[in-house]
Amino acid sequence: MRKIVAACCIILLSSAFNCCAEGLGTLIELGKSQAEMEKQYAQETKAFEFVKKAIETGSIKKGMDKASVLSKYGKPVVMVDDLDGKREDWIYKPAESSFFKGMRATLFFTAEGLLDEAKLEER
Repeated sequence: MRKIVAACCIILLSSAFNCCAEGLGTLIELGKSQAEMEKQYAQETKAFEFVKKAIETGSIKKGMDKASVLSKYGKPVVMVDDLDGKREDWIYKPAESSFFKGMRATLFFTAEGLLDEAKLEER
């Protein structure tokens, strides 16, 4: 009888440990995801600050092509085609801003892929 009770205890403890181990794995993955998100936010903010400074100092100029802007200032958070299809907007924003509120820099490219306008705005 004692052997049966001991075996049951071992089975229960091992299944409880497996449950905790699975939960622990989930927490570890969540921590990795959080770290990756923070890294991405830092990159977005850095690119925004770089573009913001370039707009303020005039070093980002009308007529620059997309490839030059991309290589010099990094990837925008989002690239959006205008409704008429004649321009493409590149939006850079710091992590603390949303798309609807906060600071952002927008670069407008022509259909030919040349920078037409650059502006900073606070929403």
